[in-house]
Amino acid sequence: MIRSVLLTALILPSALSAQEAPPAEPVASAPATAVEAPTAPEETAATTPEARGKIVLYRQGAMMGLALGCPIRYKERELVELGRNKYAELEVKPGKYVLTNKTISVQVDVDAGETQYVRCTIKMGMLTGRADLQYADKESFDKQAHEFEKKEPNFIPE
Repeated sequence: MIRSVLLTALILPSALSAQEAPPAEPVASAPATAVEAPTAPEETAATTPEARGKIVLYRQGAMMGLALGCPIRYKERELVELGRNKYAELEVKPGKYVLTNKTISVQVDVDAGETQYVRCTIKMGMLTGRADLQYADKESFDKQAHEFEKKEPNFIPE
């Protein structure tokens, strides 16, 4: 009996308040779009082409190191291996990128809307040639660009 009195005392006030409350009015759908979270400015800027930069990696068709590839890595992962007359383009966020191979590394600073060039050359070694990375410019790339074949990178650095 005491249980039923307590149960009634607990349930009855909530049932009465539910009856007294006016019915909820439907919410218009227009304000719901205004409540959506805005996109962060850096996310919007990173998706526009002007906000990204480009790194062009290329290897000319010199006879030195004819059979050797030029592997280029970023953070221990191989971006691309360039053979003779090959190039790759990386569309990246502005920032600093350290590109390496077995013997050398170069730090490439990329700003939004800017293109940086890195050339891979094969140098003489004791028993075999070795790949060397060098900064280059657009003019150096353009001189032989008509001979180059594009190669897709394994991944794009973030």
